[in-house]
Amino acid sequence: MAKFLKIVSSDATNPEVLIGIDQITHIKRDVTNPDSEIEIVYGSGAGAATCTITFTGGAGVAVDVLKAFNAALTANPGGIVSTVGSPLVSAQTFVGGAIDGRMVIDDAAVYVTYTVVTFA
Repeated sequence: MAKFLKIVSSDATNPEVLIGIDQITHIKRDVTNPDSEIEIVYGSGAGAATCTITFTGGAGVAVDVLKAFNAALTANPGGIVSTVGSPLVSAQTFVGGAIDGRMVIDDAAVYVTYTVVTFA
């Protein structure tokens, strides 16, 4: 199993964050903002620390973001770093809707963006 999770964010201060996974007890959706925040919990009880990750995409992708974090925890056996993926928010669309020969993309695919990583 990997020793660190890597989260690439749009935060200019912390564009890439490494989180040690040896003390993680669980990962969950935030109680206050379940559609835009994931919490990584270290330890249990009153001494538990959390890392909150804010993301874009809304209610439709919150479960997919949680799955991406859990997949990164179990990925890369024997490796050092496992990067958390960005789930798809909306697929690309084509001009005219028909797929025939050369396709002109009308709208690019949009993926979840991790915007802020906060430790508490």
